[in-house]
Amino acid sequence: MSLRNPKQGGSNLWDCVPQRGPCPMSCNQCYYNRRDNESGRPLYYAGWEPLIPDPGVVGFDGIVRMNCGHDSNIQRDLVIKTAQQYKHVFYNTSIPRLNFPGPVVYTANSAEEAPAVSPHKLVTDSIKELMFIRLRVSASNLELIEQAIKVWTGEGVPVVLTFMAYYDIPPQSPDGDRPYIWKTRHINNYWCATPEFIRRVLQRMKCINDRLVTMCGTPENDYCRDCRNCESYYWQTIKRLKGC
Repeated sequence: MSLRNPKQGGSNLWDCVPQRGPCPMSCNQCYYNRRDNESGRPLYYAGWEPLIPDPGVVGFDGIVRMNCGHDSNIQRDLVIKTAQQYKHVFYNTSIPRLNFPGPVVYTANSAEEAPAVSPHKLVTDSIKELMFIRLRVSASNLELIEQAIKVWTGEGVPVVLTFMAYYDIPPQSPDGDRPYIWKTRHINNYWCATPEFIRRVLQRMKCINDRLVTMCGTPENDYCRDCRNCESYYWQTIKRLKGC
């Protein structure tokens, strides 16, 4: 199966989800677990079935993102075995166990309104396999985000901010502004962060560490072709793991 995530068009990224059924992590506003009441479908493909792109279609330069949905630490052996058919792979998890056979993206605050996990809580001998950590940003957790950025960038780990989108009513901003608008993002409707809110938050967080803090997508859109963070950090991590 080689169905493509619509946000990945024009990039070298491909999604792979080898598990069946919903993810037991049940993170807030999870787009993977949520099913459309009319179609009964999550994400952009039918059911909670495995999504495994054909290696020939992915090609020599394609980079496979294991578990854009679900979690690479759940049915871990299945995930690693499935990944072996691809030349370039990285793993996504929100469970603090990072000893995968390749680069890892770790979501450090799967419960975004709680403090993020710190580096010393990771189950690993080192953090060199980390491409970056991902922090879920809302209008009401910015102080927690600042704390996490200080800790993680202090260890030299890049931080990529992911601005939350909400099916339900979004959190209110303490400043009293309106940081969310209802719109279609790719194929589904959400309350999405406004470009103005994103720029303001990004500037605030870059004041902590301009070099190591960036965001998923751009303030204007969420397309991978206009972001390239995953591709760039993947190659940097591969070089580091090879001792280059």
